[in-house]
Amino acid sequence: MKVLVTSKSFGKLSRKPIQRLQDAGFEVYGNEKGRLLNEEEMVEAIQGMDAVILGTEVFNRNVIDHADKLKIVSRYGVGLDKIEVEYLKEKGIALQIARNANTNSVADHTIGLMLSLCHNITRSDANIRSHVWKKPIAKDLYQSTVGILGLGAIGKAVARRLKGFDCNILAFDSYYDEAFIREYGIRKADINEIVSSSDVLTLHLPALAEFSPLLDAKAFSKMKKDAVIINTARAKLIDRQALYDALHNGQLYGYGSDVHYMEPGFDEELIACENTVLTPHIAASSEGAINRMSDIAVDHVLAYFGCQ
Repeated sequence: MKVLVTSKSFGKLSRKPIQRLQDAGFEVYGNEKGRLLNEEEMVEAIQGMDAVILGTEVFNRNVIDHADKLKIVSRYGVGLDKIEVEYLKEKGIALQIARNANTNSVADHTIGLMLSLCHNITRSDANIRSHVWKKPIAKDLYQSTVGILGLGAIGKAVARRLKGFDCNILAFDSYYDEAFIREYGIRKADINEIVSSSDVLTLHLPALAEFSPLLDAKAFSKMKKDAVIINTARAKLIDRQALYDALHNGQLYGYGSDVHYMEPGFDEELIACENTVLTPHIAASSEGAINRMSDIAVDHVLAYFGCQ
């Protein structure tokens, strides 16, 4: 049997996940391009594969139609927005995700972006390296009002960390863990209230049609003029032009993002803004997260074929 691994970081820190597949009798085919595979490359690579451990590549109807032997897609991560899930079901192809494997890593990164923006850390570092001595006044994260849009596993992990900053936390989700809400003193609120009341707004919702875009020009007009937005979910949750306008017009204190409208790629308008902190979709790329995602992705493949 053959398994395709598209993620570049899978098994990067240890050969154990690859060895587990090989010990179970699988031929393992990696990503020889060393980057995200495009649709044409996926069409070519998927042919003859019994399983795929899938990174963030597009897995649409065209790719699926060329997956002539595929039995299971084991997602190396949790996002499904690039996968035609219903078509997989039609084809009888199983789909599994690495649930909760990267939760803590993404939550840590989220807090890091908050602190970097609020305390001008990245900008000040750049100034020092350019021999510019400036001392901007920081925006307090401590005891601020933080709005969490999406209180799933990652949203909860962010909330746990924010309680250490004694933050007033507002949250929106389609479903609430009432015990968690009570334990951490979180107040449920609708999106409009959270957008208008938050000093810091952090996004942890999937890129579903009902949430895309979540923040448009109307939403930005309701926000506090010194608000910070953090996005470690999906870029298209925010209307692109509305974000540019808000940053250029001084409607926002700052924007921190690990997700981008084109990946890989460089958004020159965001890069040109001093009040942004941008990272290349690395929030889930900690040692612990990589090891857990690799192990879970392999677990799903082995379990499907009865190799455990």
